[in-house]
Amino acid sequence: MCVARNILLFTLILDYADGSKDPSIWNIYYHLFLDNESLELLHIQTQKLQSFSASMQSWHSSEHGRLLRMCDQGTLLRVRRIWNSYGSSNWSGDDKTSYKKRFESGIQQARDMQAIRFGHGKIVTGLRSAAPISMPSMADLPDLFQRFWEHGVTDDDRGSLSKSRFPNPMFAGSLEDAFTLHYGTDPLLGFHLATAYASLTSGSPLKSSGNSHLHKVVAAARLQFREWSTSFRKHAQKNLTIRFFTGDALAFCHTLQHMHMPGDRSQSNWYRDQYHLDPLILDGEDYASKGNAPLLFNVIDTSNLLDHVGAINILVAASPLLEKSISATLYTEALVKKQEDLKALVDSVLCGHFPTLSILFGLMPIEYWTNSTATSNADEHLFDKVISTMSDRDGNTGQMHNRLTWKRLAAESTAVPVIRFDGPELAHVMHQFYLKMFQNEDMKQLFSKIDLQTIQNSSVLHYHRGSLASFLCFVKKRVVVDWNETMNVFLSLIENDSILLMGKNYLQELYLQLHLLDLYTVATFRPAFNRVSRFQALKGLGAWKDIPAVICINLKVPRAKLWAITEVPLKELGTPILHCILQSSSEYRGGQWQNIFAVVQLAFGEITTSGSRCNDDFRVNVSEDMHSWKGRSSLIVSFLVPSWVVLLEPQTATVAFGVQSTPHSTKTFMNRLGFDMNIYKTTLGDEDNVYMTKHRPNLSGHTSVCNFENSSRVATKHTHEEVAITVKAKVDLKTGQITALVGRLDILSEDIKSSLSNGAIVETVQISPCTIGIAIGKSGLKFHLLFPIPVLGSQSKTRIARKSSYIEVVAPMADPRDGDGFSHFMYPMFPSKGGPVIWNMPRLNLDCLPIFDTSKKKELEWLNTHVSLMFSARERHLREKSMKSGAANHMDARVNLKDSLFSLFMHFSGLQGQQARVFGISDPGHSGVHILVFVSCLRLDLANHTVVLDAAILPLHSSLMPKTLPFLEKITELGICNIITDSDELRLWKEILPAWVERCRQWEHRSSCTYLSKSKIPLSVEFGQNPICSCGEGTLPSSYKFDLPGWDLAVKYAVRAAISPSFSVPFVEQSFGGTEESEPVARYETGCRVCGKSKSDDGGKGLSKCARCQGVRYCSVECQRADWKEHKKVCNK
Repeated sequence: MCVARNILLFTLILDYADGSKDPSIWNIYYHLFLDNESLELLHIQTQKLQSFSASMQSWHSSEHGRLLRMCDQGTLLRVRRIWNSYGSSNWSGDDKTSYKKRFESGIQQARDMQAIRFGHGKIVTGLRSAAPISMPSMADLPDLFQRFWEHGVTDDDRGSLSKSRFPNPMFAGSLEDAFTLHYGTDPLLGFHLATAYASLTSGSPLKSSGNSHLHKVVAAARLQFREWSTSFRKHAQKNLTIRFFTGDALAFCHTLQHMHMPGDRSQSNWYRDQYHLDPLILDGEDYASKGNAPLLFNVIDTSNLLDHVGAINILVAASPLLEKSISATLYTEALVKKQEDLKALVDSVLCGHFPTLSILFGLMPIEYWTNSTATSNADEHLFDKVISTMSDRDGNTGQMHNRLTWKRLAAESTAVPVIRFDGPELAHVMHQFYLKMFQNEDMKQLFSKIDLQTIQNSSVLHYHRGSLASFLCFVKKRVVVDWNETMNVFLSLIENDSILLMGKNYLQELYLQLHLLDLYTVATFRPAFNRVSRFQALKGLGAWKDIPAVICINLKVPRAKLWAITEVPLKELGTPILHCILQSSSEYRGGQWQNIFAVVQLAFGEITTSGSRCNDDFRVNVSEDMHSWKGRSSLIVSFLVPSWVVLLEPQTATVAFGVQSTPHSTKTFMNRLGFDMNIYKTTLGDEDNVYMTKHRPNLSGHTSVCNFENSSRVATKHTHEEVAITVKAKVDLKTGQITALVGRLDILSEDIKSSLSNGAIVETVQISPCTIGIAIGKSGLKFHLLFPIPVLGSQSKTRIARKSSYIEVVAPMADPRDGDGFSHFMYPMFPSKGGPVIWNMPRLNLDCLPIFDTSKKKELEWLNTHVSLMFSARERHLREKSMKSGAANHMDARVNLKDSLFSLFMHFSGLQGQQARVFGISDPGHSGVHILVFVSCLRLDLANHTVVLDAAILPLHSSLMPKTLPFLEKITELGICNIITDSDELRLWKEILPAWVERCRQWEHRSSCTYLSKSKIPLSVEFGQNPICSCGEGTLPSSYKFDLPGWDLAVKYAVRAAISPSFSVPFVEQSFGGTEESEPVARYETGCRVCGKSKSDDGGKGLSKCARCQGVRYCSVECQRADWKEHKKVCNK
């Protein structure tokens, strides 16, 4: 339905380009009830779209066909069917009355669900949309939500309410369609509502006129809708294409993977979704052999699919579709609260040790390693707290929003070698992953902590053994390892496991999936096993010539047997997980056995067959019932099984269809179905209801998984003419976690071999978080070891094999949660021919962002709190500790930078100190001011829930000083607001400046750009050197007007920048916490606990940890002794 709604919206916006119909278009898309004018417009547009969509050819040749493309015929048919239902509201008489009653009943069902989910208190889901000014919205948004559900419209004047009396077909469909309205539907949630509460200048973008009859929040949303519509019309005329697909997102991704492979692209043997039997075939012309539809992407945003299908399934399906590019990005998002805090959520999202699994996926979660983001999470934290309080009261677990940015494993180069593993070590990684993936089967863990959160987590399952096999298929192509050895150890660990009680019941499905994906074949799946003479004597299935190792059982479940599901009230039903069971009969003499199969395909319909049973050509054809659960047809369940298991009892073995046991399903179904919770069961010999075929219905083979040849895989050795470089993982067998990475330099050059064997000095130095340089001999010949993630060069060990001519550096993995972060690794940038790439700072179109009126101080008081929330709990502790002592050495460079940014925002806004527009970033110990900042205005960064200073930057370097000396002398006389730094903080300013400039760039880099020629960003952080390229100098907008003598001279060298607060990442370290929690917070200090030093007194290695608790660090024995009196109170707690 969403695809049909969206296409209709786009075409309405384009067809009425003058904006005259924007109010009616708003009504059509957002209101539950329509006025006559809006309803008539909907009917006219629907008829038009139906005339265009008679076929793929007619649609693509229509006036909207160039812009709005259908991926396949199946999508067009489904969309057209929904458009047809929009015309169903033209009924009269009894049909019209029934239609309206059904519509109102659907709304009431949704409201009943609201009461279950939210209780009877206020619904505050709109708070998130009002960030960063959420607090004032608490008085309005809950009431606006209730008003919408009472009247079905966003208008509040009586005239509009009285006219809006017709059910909106965009929500209701036809009389025959199921009407399901989400209980959280709110037209305002998709807009940035902070503009309704911000004090904006008269000419600011997105400033409402204030003379509307609408509530200010609704007026703000409608204004943004109009602006968005105008922008869409503008960009639709350019080279823009939007492609549509209806079906399962994972199936679509795997089909794209399949199509990227050479050879037959026609069928990937995926179904469109889990509840139909039509194969997913992208038969649109764009996906033909000469089609222009992309198969790889620079950005993939998966929204919050993670909540519904699991992160592992998403990354396996979507990450291979990323382009081989330093800028390629994949986003995942979670909204459902599954853990106590964000740290625990991230620890659980990949079913194992987060850094270890990230390496196996070949992805870098960039915010995890930088602990820096320009997106505020402060209001999200407030929202989570409010929701959690309400949820605890009403018996629900609430929400917890988290968004992860995944980049390819290539911190400084796309040529990071593929990681090597020892087979047994990788097997233990995979086994720990297996235990986490199916921890719902760990009864001991489940019963050790029975609370609402645990029950819900154990009732909503995303993974089966097919998911595990798909992950292993992915890993196999990402690593260098003896795969057979790995699988032998891995399967041995599973077969002997006693933690997952049901694990052995799923073994045959795991073996089956491993066999199908060519990962590993156990003896029972080999051809010789299926030709055992005792099977050949059997009749029926035993006589199947060359029976495949895997066959499909198609089970017909009579409609009458589905009462256990259809009679359960929706509020109790949830989403039961269905499976099939194959087990021995009670008469079987070979011992009782049971195998469970969770990979099932469902569809309603009637079966016809072709060919003879027990032959390769036997086919099952299903005429699907489109009425699904509301129809009368049987349910057809298809699943794959090992043929050798079926041959044990080909007539008398029991086959059952039932509900998987979870805490929720047990509560709902056990009384209805009994202990086994089987909905239907019969024997394999029941030919009226059991059909065995070579493949699943309508498919010609087995599902294609990870057949995409990953373009990010490079040579196992990164080879220069003189050396070959490999990287290998070291794994802790007990935890299954990577603890260190071993970079190996094999010497190929005879000259270097000779030098090494003759005792040449070998030195290592950490060049960047992911790079360690190795210098050999007096000439300082240097090679770079590139690691996939940050490592601790200060704690590395070097092995030199002078006779065997290799050097190994064993580097422990950094742990940003344990103070192992790199203070200057905040917003990494990389040169690229297409322009510099920023990894974790979002781009901004400054001219479109609202401008605050800074003369209204009272209405800006919230800004003080907002900007102060840059500091994590640890950083606030350091800052307060420093302020009390009057010494700056308790603060690291990041804390100092954030302190300076806080001053910058406070002084410009006038909330603290003297208001100023011109600032000098000054290091008094090194020649004073090094950077001038001219702030034009303070803007509202809506998408990132924060604020941004629209500023001009003038770095003062040695070549510029003589040119601008007259200007500098004059502004010095006038006086500027100096932000005092030290040399370490000043370096950090220079590290970040290029990102602030690049994120708002509207000019082109020259082909001779020094970023490219020097292959370095920033260009330099040294005193007197310019950190940024000169391409953008003098490109300030005309609105930049400063009443400063000599400004016309300075403007030639200044460049625009978007300066945001820099927030810590809540899943790396705690964002909130008072000073009374200083002792626990101190466990995450990055410097010496006593004096704040970042290095030890002996010259340079890392700090020492307390041997007892490993939680605090010291630079010397003296500092540790001085602190023991206080620290011993909490040590090892």
